[in-house]
Amino acid sequence: MRPISSRRTYAVCRFLCAVCCFVAPLRLSAQTDSNAVDSPPENVPGDASGVDGARLAIVGGTVAIGVTAIHVYQNDAWWKTSRAPFHVQEDLVYASNIDKLGHFYAANVLTFTLSKGLRWANLSERSSLIWGAVGSSLFETYIEIEDGFSAYWGFDRVDFVSDLAGAWYPVVQDLVPFMKNFNFRFSYLPKTSGSQGAIPGQTHTIFDDYEGQTLWLSFTMKNLLPGEVGRVWPEFLCLSLGVAVRNNLSPDRYLVWFISPDLDMTKIIPNDTPFLKTLGEALNFIHFPMPAVRISPNVVWYGLYF
Repeated sequence: MRPISSRRTYAVCRFLCAVCCFVAPLRLSAQTDSNAVDSPPENVPGDASGVDGARLAIVGGTVAIGVTAIHVYQNDAWWKTSRAPFHVQEDLVYASNIDKLGHFYAANVLTFTLSKGLRWANLSERSSLIWGAVGSSLFETYIEIEDGFSAYWGFDRVDFVSDLAGAWYPVVQDLVPFMKNFNFRFSYLPKTSGSQGAIPGQTHTIFDDYEGQTLWLSFTMKNLLPGEVGRVWPEFLCLSLGVAVRNNLSPDRYLVWFISPDLDMTKIIPNDTPFLKTLGEALNFIHFPMPAVRISPNVVWYGLYF
C-alpha cells in the first residue's frame, strides 16, 4: 500500500484541476459575453474567422503557469527526496479503488477545462475537445511518470488507464451522442477531517478524506426511459448511482452504494449566453445535496445526502 501522503499529492493536483473547472472557463465565457457588444456577430467561438491567436496565447500561458506551479509543489513536497530508478507499482487496495474513479473524474474535469479555453480561442467544438483530451492526457501522464521515479510510489498502470479513460470520455460522448446520457459527478461531506492519518503528524484533509467523497454516475432519465414515461419525465431530473468507501484506514474497509435523484443544471440555468451555458456545464460536475437511499451493504434512507 502506498503511504497516504502520496494520495494527498494526487488529490491536490486533481483538486487544483477541479478549481480550474469552476474558475477559468467561467471567466473566459464571461469575457466573451462582455466583449459581445463590441464584437461583430460573426466573431463567435468556432466560426470560420479562424483561431484567435491572442486568446490562444492567454490559454497557453495560463496552462503553463498552472503546470509549473504544480510541478514545483510536487517536486519540493515529494519527488526530489525520493528519487529512484523508474519502476512500476500498482496499488489495488487503498480506498477500495475509489481513488481510481477519482483519477477518471479529475481527468474528465481537466479535459472540460482545457476544451473550454480552446473553444474561447475560437477552435471548433470537436477540435477543442480533442486537444483538451490530449492536454489532459499529457498532464496525467507526466504525473504518473514522475511517480514512477519515486522510491515510495512507482508508475501505477491502473491509475494511468483511469486517467486516459477520463480524459477521453468527453470525446467519446461527442462522437457517440448517446453517451451524453451518462455523466460523472462528485459530492463531499467531511468524515475524517482533522483525524490522525497513517503517518505520524499527518492529519486528514478534503484531499485525502476518501470516506467523505462520493463519486456518482448520473443518468439522463428523460432520454433513457421508453415511451410515455420518457415524454413526461422532467427534463432537469436525473438519477444517479453513487459509491463511497467506509472504514478506509481499517482492513475492514468496504464500499457503500447509493441511489439518488440528481439535477441537470444545463436544463435549469438558461443557456442563452456563453457564460450561462458554461456555468451549467461546470456545475454538472457536482452532485448537489439531494435525498438518497443507500442500497448496499444495507438500506439506509437519507432525507438529504451530501
